[in-house]
Amino acid sequence: MRLEVRRAKPLKGEFRLPPDRVQAQCALLLALLAPAKTVLRGWQSTPEWEHAREWLGTFGVATEPDAEGLVVAPPENLREIDRIALDRFLPEVLASGIVCLAAGWSSSERPFTVVVPDSQAPVLATIREALREAGWIAPAKALEGCSEWTFHGRTPPLREPVARHFSRRFAWTLAALASGRSLRFSEAPDVPDILCNVLGQFGLETQEIREEISPEEEEMRRRMQRMKGASPRPPVVREVPAVQALPGADVRLHGDVDLAGWCAVTACLRRGSDILLPDVALPPGRSGLFQALRRMGGDIEVVRRSETRGAVHGDLRLKHGRLVGRKFDGGDLPGMAGWAALLAAAAVGADAETVLSGLAELREEGRDDLAVLAEGLRAFGVAVGLYPDGLVLRGEEQPGTEIVQAGGAALPALALHALSSSTAGKTEIVDADPLAVLWPHLLRTLSPEGDAS
Repeated sequence: MRLEVRRAKPLKGEFRLPPDRVQAQCALLLALLAPAKTVLRGWQSTPEWEHAREWLGTFGVATEPDAEGLVVAPPENLREIDRIALDRFLPEVLASGIVCLAAGWSSSERPFTVVVPDSQAPVLATIREALREAGWIAPAKALEGCSEWTFHGRTPPLREPVARHFSRRFAWTLAALASGRSLRFSEAPDVPDILCNVLGQFGLETQEIREEISPEEEEMRRRMQRMKGASPRPPVVREVPAVQALPGADVRLHGDVDLAGWCAVTACLRRGSDILLPDVALPPGRSGLFQALRRMGGDIEVVRRSETRGAVHGDLRLKHGRLVGRKFDGGDLPGMAGWAALLAAAAVGADAETVLSGLAELREEGRDDLAVLAEGLRAFGVAVGLYPDGLVLRGEEQPGTEIVQAGGAALPALALHALSSSTAGKTEIVDADPLAVLWPHLLRTLSPEGDAS
């Protein structure tokens, strides 16, 4: 898909965003573990969702829209299925979660096979590796255009697995819930949890297991960690409870935090912008962009913050503000990889240099979103240095280009669109399919064309 983008007017007024994609997909995955019906309130149809609903229907999952949202009802025999073929167009979170559920449902007596298209294998490799670390091993059998991963239940490792990335926490929580057995693991402090905005709405929470140690031992531990140059905060031991089935839930979905990030970036880039976004999802680890932009000088305020059954949400007020470049390290900022592309787009309008590091996870084999982003920024005339785990860029007073490649990558495409719609002239974004499939609201409502004053 080629998308022509013209300079748009400053954002003004109030915009109610469609529901957060990740929250909705996580809620759907948990709904597959609930024999009763689950309602996703506020759900809205998109091409991405319609394709996912069609695929779910092939093995009996009913997903029916009503006046309140989407009603999800899994079939009674869902746990008896022992083979699922993923579709290459499935959303990444949903496809990853299905692999985790398959691992949890498997056993030595009843293996579970997942057929993975070659196009999805690089994306799902991280999830497969995470499951292997926790004892769910799935040998791969190569076929034409795809591979088969067959899980045979869990063989607990000798040591508790350690989560240093959100994908591991996500994978282990879903697999453990599907298995009906508890699972204990350690995690580095502040690892993001993309399930946090939905677990509580199903009456669930993971338990933090606190180790009883003496004050002397605690002080000795702190000294040793300081000597190693590490954070004084010790790993957290967490336990996923054993549940045989989840109750049906009434899940309230909140505004899409990625689209809110697009709004925040464009507000920073377009003079005269002043908008209010009511009821936006603000999960820890996925909403750090707003704090990062404030650190750069952005006029961004959470005017109301609430927490409903574990789901954090609030109203955002966004105004134009002059930005100054800063240094950001993904190792210190949980979830930064999820919003680094938008932060880089905003930095194009900043004074001085911006450095983004600790983003090696964006440069995986077969998928290099960081390189796509760097090349896209260079097309606008921005000076960009690309490194193994990050990039450095300097703001450009008059960025612009006639054509830019988004490479079919979702968040780089979103960031390049924010930049394209905030610069003079006309820009053609190539391979911009995710914008129409994932965020049609962006093209319908948030991107009115016209010369900015």
